Amino acid sequence: MSSTTTLTAPPATAPLNQNRLVALWLFAVAFMIWVMAGIGGYTRDTGSGLSIMDWQPIIGALPPLSNAAWNQVFALYKTIPQYHLQHQGMDLAGFKALFWPEYLHRLWGRLIGVVFFVPLVYFAATRKIEKRLIPWLALLFVLGGLQGAIGWFMVASGFDPNSTAVEPWRLTLHFSAAILLLLGVLWTGLTLWRPIPAAAPGQATLKRWAIAAFACLSLTMVAGTFVSGTHAIDVFNATTGAGMGPPPDYFALSPWWLNMFANKAAILFDHQVLGTLTAITVIGTAVVALRAGAGGPVRDAALAIFALVVLQYVLGVTALVSKLLDVGVAHQMNGVALLACLTWMLHTLRGATR
Repeated sequence: MSSTTTLTAPPATAPLNQNRLVALWLFAVAFMIWVMAGIGGYTRDTGSGLSIMDWQPIIGALPPLSNAAWNQVFALYKTIPQYHLQHQGMDLAGFKALFWPEYLHRLWGRLIGVVFFVPLVYFAATRKIEKRLIPWLALLFVLGGLQGAIGWFMVASGFDPNSTAVEPWRLTLHFSAAILLLLGVLWTGLTLWRPIPAAAPGQATLKRWAIAAFACLSLTMVAGTFVSGTHAIDVFNATTGAGMGPPPDYFALSPWWLNMFANKAAILFDHQVLGTLTAITVIGTAVVALRAGAGGPVRDAALAIFALVVLQYVLGVTALVSKLLDVGVAHQMNGVALLACLTWMLHTLRGATR
């Protein structure tokens, strides 16, 4: 009897161990995408994104390696409006300060591609990934490559003769595509790590709260890209910006819907309102989970989203009042982390029913 058990136990546990190894790899990729969101936020807020005038996915992995190469790249930058209108007279050292964040942004994207592709080939060749998952993971890899193309599509809009920055809607597209990719990778990793739902049958109400919180946060983050893309934070005045209700010039543009995308005062107000609504909804979700006595991963996710949403609100207010770039980047990264934790909660609740 014991020999039979010894022979049959490894096949039962091996698939789970293999799945968890693949899941850890996907979690690492998701973490790298999260870091990428922070690097991208920094390059956007500093205006560094336009410092590299071409898109060379392979050759561009190397920075300029000589003074002649640096001068050539700098000369290209001098041809765009951002230089003439914002950095006229900048020397090479100043240009390098713009160049390196964008170079790191693109290099990190290439590194994500390598970290995704090489293990994918290895796991597929050694049959450590279920066959049904290979097409899906290959699609995620293609979407990652497409994200690079979307990034260049965004950057190219800043070369327009009448522009000193990228178009906000293209920034929104680039950021949203990155978040969708992160969530796809994360959800797949969570499924491999815990294939059986952890939710109890009676948690349908909590699941609806979690869906509402996820929707509110997603909308708030999209609105946040327009705050960043238009530098709407610049219109905030600590002495007049704390009043209730929309600003007087909320409908300054015509048609009315254009204010939501091009009127800085309206964009900032919308983001603040959505942020408050999101905070209430996320806290409500955490309270419902804890009051219902949810245990295990559901409880852990509830505690995580509660802590992160409080931190997110504090970072948002601090960024608004101080206008410090580093705080704004932390606000963006924490928002992505909060969305990831809500995804974790929804994953644990996927089997919840009445």
